[in-house]
Amino acid sequence: MKTNTPKSKAKAWIILMGTMAALWLFAMVIGPYGEKHIPMFNTIVETIEARDIDSGAYFYTEIDASYDGQRELLGSIALKAPKQYGFTMPFISGMVICLLILIIGFKTLPE
Repeated sequence: MKTNTPKSKAKAWIILMGTMAALWLFAMVIGPYGEKHIPMFNTIVETIEARDIDSGAYFYTEIDASYDGQRELLGSIALKAPKQYGFTMPFISGMVICLLILIIGFKTLPE
């Protein structure tokens, strides 16, 4: 079993930062370029904007369970008390648990 060396940690950080940079590049440079210069891409974007389509939910509209899920989510949001929003103890503890899982995963990843 190999131990984490400073070189392997640096490599992991470089990979993480490179991935984040690639995502940023696609979202801020390649996507807008495609919207202006690729005819089919531009048509899709114009149609989505003209019809006021929620493109994030577009792929799930043909699944029957999505209608039930939408109804349940909207009902639960409508019935929530205002004290359940914001930085409550369940929210903070959930974030801490997620961060701990990420840290443990990062520390135990093989090279």
